[in-house]
Amino acid sequence: MKRILITALSLCLTITVFVFAGHHFSNRNTVQARTSVAAPVQAQRPHCSNSTASGTYGYRMNGSIVGVGPFLVNGFFVHNADGTSAVKAWVTINGQSFLTTGVNGTFKTNADCTGSGTFFGPELGLQVSYDFIVTDGGNQLEILNSNQGIALQGVGRRIAAAGQRPNCDNRMIEGHYGYRLEGSFPGVPNFASAGYAIFTAYDRENGKISGFDTNSFNGQIAPRSLQGTFKMNSDCTGSGRYGDSLGNTIDYVFMVVDQGKHIYMQSNYPGGNVAGVATRSE
Repeated sequence: MKRILITALSLCLTITVFVFAGHHFSNRNTVQARTSVAAPVQAQRPHCSNSTASGTYGYRMNGSIVGVGPFLVNGFFVHNADGTSAVKAWVTINGQSFLTTGVNGTFKTNADCTGSGTFFGPELGLQVSYDFIVTDGGNQLEILNSNQGIALQGVGRRIAAAGQRPNCDNRMIEGHYGYRLEGSFPGVPNFASAGYAIFTAYDRENGKISGFDTNSFNGQIAPRSLQGTFKMNSDCTGSGRYGDSLGNTIDYVFMVVDQGKHIYMQSNYPGGNVAGVATRSE
């Protein structure tokens, strides 16, 4: 009888040890499996060259010149794969607007998708330098002016591939757009606006604009309606004029990007330092 009890007890102990060992082994495998699954995946590093950042880019920039006042830019630049560049843009410096060009330009794109460039602006009398970061596979450049005493940043969107010319007309921007503007002008150091505009083309170049917006003049809110005209060039730049219900006449310039999805807008009248973006509503 004792021998039977001892045998049974030994069998129970053996089974218990086996089950416990198996459970421990299973838990260890589970932990190992979880550790393996949780291992981080290494993200691929970007790789760029001058070809990545080549083409024609519509761009806008806003900032200031230290000790002078607001600084706005609206236009386009060309990056060629051989590292040469050119610029055409409307510049507003402390309320004074003029058309400027960039000549003898060069740029270099690094493998990590950062880059830098320089060009001479004869109308500015300045050797302009800038840094940039390539994003969206080269379709967009984040831009920073790197001249001393200038705080200026912006964005460029590719509107034509390298070796090709932009090809725009008024029909590209027909329709409804929502927009926002901000800046300053004489007597109003703090201005902001949001509203909608309707662009209607008469032909390939000329058209009319109408719309409505709400404005903040130094924090005082005033709605207005507007009616005017615009003209668009084949290089996707344009200009226009409208009158509003508050008795103002406004001249402006613009740059069309993303096949008409976005319009970069900028004031073009004495004292005006206003800029913003319009986005197609449809």
